[in-house]
Amino acid sequence: MKTLALAASVSLIAVNTAAAQDWRAAAVQDVDALHREIQENHPALVTGGDEAGFAQRLAAGYAAARERAGSVRDAEDYLYALMGFARSLDDASVSFTPNWQQPPQWDAQRWSQLTLGRRNGAYVVTWVDPAGERLPPLGSTLISCGDQSAEDLARARLDGWEGDLDQPGDREQTAPYLLWDRGNPFTSGLPASCHFSANGRGRGREYRLTTSFAAEPARRAAWAATVYTPQTPLGVESFSGGHWIHLHNLTQNDASQGLLRQVDQQLAAIQGDNVVLDLRGAREGTAALGYSLANRLWGVDYRVSQERIAGQIVYRVSPDNRQFFVDTLGRMQADPVFAANYPGAVQQMQELIAQFDAAAAAGQRSFSQAITPPIPAIEAAEVVEAEASTPAAAPVNAMRGNIVVLVDGGCRNACLDVVDMLSGLPNVRVAGTPTGTDSIHFEQTRFALPSGHGYLNYGHKTWIGRARASNTGISPAQGLTYTGNPTDEAEVRAWVQSLFGG
Repeated sequence: MKTLALAASVSLIAVNTAAAQDWRAAAVQDVDALHREIQENHPALVTGGDEAGFAQRLAAGYAAARERAGSVRDAEDYLYALMGFARSLDDASVSFTPNWQQPPQWDAQRWSQLTLGRRNGAYVVTWVDPAGERLPPLGSTLISCGDQSAEDLARARLDGWEGDLDQPGDREQTAPYLLWDRGNPFTSGLPASCHFSANGRGRGREYRLTTSFAAEPARRAAWAATVYTPQTPLGVESFSGGHWIHLHNLTQNDASQGLLRQVDQQLAAIQGDNVVLDLRGAREGTAALGYSLANRLWGVDYRVSQERIAGQIVYRVSPDNRQFFVDTLGRMQADPVFAANYPGAVQQMQELIAQFDAAAAAGQRSFSQAITPPIPAIEAAEVVEAEASTPAAAPVNAMRGNIVVLVDGGCRNACLDVVDMLSGLPNVRVAGTPTGTDSIHFEQTRFALPSGHGYLNYGHKTWIGRARASNTGISPAQGLTYTGNPTDEAEVRAWVQSLFGG
């Protein structure tokens, strides 16, 4: 059954325009354009050590996407054809985003009147429709549906579409969709019956499942009962023996500035206490906010002194990749404040473009640069422009307590950069559940596909020698992994505070 949720999220003008389009022709055109853009510009084809594997995935993904594009009928078909192609490349930097408003994570239109969560390696019932009849009880484990095991069903319905099921963070975030209809025409429909077991063993008891309309309030409640959803605003909260800093969104806005003001006001107390940096659900924003916070807590000089960055950055030589930096230089020079305050950054961009030209003239497919530390924070520009200066004395760690960085599968994108930086500081432990993943191919190009219906996003340069491998998340160490209910906030907080010995 097709969903109506997609149309509900688009403006009226966009819906009317989309209704007049030939979605099949748009899908074929955009699949071809996505393939061409990746083939001509993605660095994985000349850097990264898996050139042959990436080329094979690109060829296989293109063939499958071309076939699917021929059966596209509407916007949802188009969406999944393009999303599936992007995901098939097995590179966390590559994604497709439509030009219409993204629906919430709990988007779906029909479901089997229940929701599953990932708990201790199994799919467990976390929510049932109060109006439903003869549904499996809360806490029961999905065993099979028809002749498919729970694992086979998840692989068929979710893997490569909603996420990568080889990654525990994606398992956590996609579990609710297993028995939801999200409108993907390229997977099987919802099962008519499944076996559930109260104790997770044996064949279990068979339950017939009725597919029904899923109202938005019920979907939202089901999601909140299954996957951690931030409810607390950005801010600083005291608990017995420490401070809890809520940082579930890394977007630079009024809320983030309010958080930094709270930190400034309580800085001495925070630096003397145990601290929880709560990054659960932090999938939005940039690393700059995380760096700004760390600079305040540890001190800019000390934080920079602890940063250990190894390897090199490799650039693929192509006209489009060069143009990205030409455009960036143009924006820098057009901003008189930036140009006056960051002359070193302008010069570095000019030198980079010159390296592109020299490499192209020499017939090179790529060139490399030594890694330079990222800008610590907007308010710490003097650190970037005066790297050669020597401090009068060795910087001192301002943080005197123990620090727990709390993460989950919703910690993605820039959140991983922040966790990597924080985990290199003393007395810091990463706790919670495994994060999402990112790629060694980074700094995004956003390419508008020719139909006008969406964008291809991909990393246009490669970090060779990064300590954490590509498409690998951050997993808490033994003893720091949370195995309870992620939506029981009281339980989570009690567990985190116990890590401080309380």
